[in-house]
Amino acid sequence: MDRPRVARAALAIGAIAYAALVFAMSRTPGPRAWALHLPGFLPPAQRLLVMAMLFGGALLLLADFLRPGRAVPDAARDRASHPKHRKGAAKKTAKRGGVLFPGWSAWLLLIPWAWLLWSLEIKTRFLGDATVWLAGLINGDVNPSNEPLAAAVWMGFANTLRSLAVPIGPAAVGSLSVLCGLLAGALLWGIATEITPRSASRAIVLGVLATLGIAQLYFGYIESYPVVSVFVLAFLWLGLRRLRGMDSPFLAGAVLGLTIASHLATVLLLPSHAYLLLKEKRPVALRALLALLPLAVPTAILILLHYPPEKLAGALRIATHAVEPGHAATAYTKPYGILSLDHALDVANGILLSMPVPALLLLASAAVWTSRRRASSAAPSGADPASLFLAIAAVPGLLAAMALVLPVVPAQDWDFTSLLLLPLAVWGVKATGSMPGTPLRGWSGAGLVLIGAGALLSFVLVNASVESGLRRFETLIGPGARTSAYGRAYGNELLSTFDSQRHDTRQMLVHAERALDAEPSNPRYWVGKGAALHEKRYEEAVERFREAARRSEPRPDYLNNLGVALYHAGKPDSARTVLYGVVRRWPGYALSRNLITLFFGPAALDSAGVSARPR
Repeated sequence: MDRPRVARAALAIGAIAYAALVFAMSRTPGPRAWALHLPGFLPPAQRLLVMAMLFGGALLLLADFLRPGRAVPDAARDRASHPKHRKGAAKKTAKRGGVLFPGWSAWLLLIPWAWLLWSLEIKTRFLGDATVWLAGLINGDVNPSNEPLAAAVWMGFANTLRSLAVPIGPAAVGSLSVLCGLLAGALLWGIATEITPRSASRAIVLGVLATLGIAQLYFGYIESYPVVSVFVLAFLWLGLRRLRGMDSPFLAGAVLGLTIASHLATVLLLPSHAYLLLKEKRPVALRALLALLPLAVPTAILILLHYPPEKLAGALRIATHAVEPGHAATAYTKPYGILSLDHALDVANGILLSMPVPALLLLASAAVWTSRRRASSAAPSGADPASLFLAIAAVPGLLAAMALVLPVVPAQDWDFTSLLLLPLAVWGVKATGSMPGTPLRGWSGAGLVLIGAGALLSFVLVNASVESGLRRFETLIGPGARTSAYGRAYGNELLSTFDSQRHDTRQMLVHAERALDAEPSNPRYWVGKGAALHEKRYEEAVERFREAARRSEPRPDYLNNLGVALYHAGKPDSARTVLYGVVRRWPGYALSRNLITLFFGPAALDSAGVSARPR
């Protein structure tokens, strides 16, 4: 079997297996197959649409494999994929009668892309730390751990909205991620232009790249990753252009510096920049200067942003927040080891969620490489510089994703995993495009785009529906989920906060109880269970608030809650003692001052020994 048919066979088998797994895992969705169970949370009509797209794409790939075709000689492949032969491709297409569109027409695709990003905006904030970021933007205080420049961009955008008298809410703030999606679309077109050989279709390559799972970040997602992913794509595009001698060598290094400043984990791209410098035909001194640029730029940015150096030591807290004294050890407990089957399943889920089609393409490339090694004992020809550059950019991120075990639910931290795997996805498309008889055209190309669109659509539709997103997240942290106590507690806290925003006190108490059961050492969860106050279960609320105050450092809000519960429990003297203690220790805490006046009269503040007006 020649190599093009080997690739098509691998793609057809892989696509059918993927569609069948999605169908099976969606019938009774559970927490383990979190990349495959998405259609199971959709309404019947939407589920049918997604499954039709997945199986339709698989059938196109199967049909492309079964139909007779001629083999493509290697020499012809090499000539066709060489950059100097690309220039005449359009003229030959015109001679064959193909439709030729003006170059600017590709920009028109951004119009329907923007409409999709806006109309299918995410409705729930359970994934990642979106709830924390949204609260920080509303309060004007985002506390970045390892994404200083991205946080500064978000804060600048929120401040711009305030200056325009636009209310800071999810829809308004999330429009920044839509803008990032438009930039990403333009960059993906540039990358598709660089990695598409003459024998493939640039539209197909763009379709495969645009339907990566990471595109979910652009549907109103509120966190650092929409901004960071744009920087990563910009560096990959400029790196590919630089290998052709385009642009200044300083440009790629400067953009990489901005990328690292936007998220410190992107230092993993430094080896790929070193490869660019090795390909430069410039003096050693200049190349040494260029090597320092990606480190000098983020250093200068961190200084300008007053980023404290001690935060660098806390970079491991990527998926955690508000780690309070007394339960830090619980927060960093891992649910399983790196070399466990559970972790291997989560890595596979991360790959299938963020890059299902590039994963199939990498499978096909591996099958072709294996068949070539068996057919010939000669050493394979060297890879082209663009493929090597992308491979060097991809491998560190893949290794990091394989080594990273976080205490939260892996599906919740999908955004960071997708960012690590983004260069791998681009490399997978490039590797397959360089194969003889590339499948990135014709029926097979259409099938690949259809599968990618179906996979992305299932992810987007789940998150664009409150009911679907809520059901999926409850499944992810429910029975059978392999996560740490911290991850289960944090997930239930998010659900409890969501319930409080919907004024569903009963369900809020259910999730608060689950968070407390998972991590009783965290005083914040005792406060959450104190919401029994709203159900007029006053004695229970007193017990919860008292335990929260005992387990934490002195805090006026915790003690204030205790005073309110004591008053409603029929213990006004105890409530007076607690509230008086709050205003004596924190004279400016207006909430307790107002409650003292409400419960005990205006003269009560004088009895507390504080002035009627806060200092």
